[in-house]
Amino acid sequence: MNEFSFVTGMTREIREGLALWNEKAREYVETYYQRNEESARGTRFYRGVVKTRTITNNLSEIEEEKIIRSVFDDQNLLASIAVIQDTSIFVEEELVDCIEIESIVNSPWNLIKYPVPEKRKGAGTAIVEGIIKENRGKGLSRILKLFAIPEEKIFYSDLGFTETDGSGEMILSESGAAMLLSNLDQKRESDTFD
Repeated sequence: MNEFSFVTGMTREIREGLALWNEKAREYVETYYQRNEESARGTRFYRGVVKTRTITNNLSEIEEEKIIRSVFDDQNLLASIAVIQDTSIFVEEELVDCIEIESIVNSPWNLIKYPVPEKRKGAGTAIVEGIIKENRGKGLSRILKLFAIPEEKIFYSDLGFTETDGSGEMILSESGAAMLLSNLDQKRESDTFD
């Protein structure tokens, strides 16, 4: 199981990581998509490039609100980044505080279908795990909410998120968050003995 380090807030390393993402995305477009970004449309890679641009273009306001969370891999490369915000949802007719993941995106090398040396599996899971642990450490709710596009629903379902109403809104309950953490700990434990 690949190891990742969780970071809160915006740092110089994250800015440098996003710059590397943009550079690598251009390189992959040239190499794998005939120098035409539109040739990648409909792929996870393309969606990641668009999300990365959105985050990069809004860095000044995102940085002010301190809503960036990220993970770095064992090569000290930015592997995944998320934009979060505090919100509330109704759970069994009671308004409960939770964290909404507004945007989450992995590095271009973790999204491209072609084998590249930088690729490390598990960055998306690691960032969700980090957000849960951060909130648990602060004594806050571990409930997470996000809106998933159809292509990503299976990934989030595998983590324990459940869709609420067919709109793409997905919730990870406190018990689901606890189960995810337990499953990840067990996986790490079993990897240690392999």
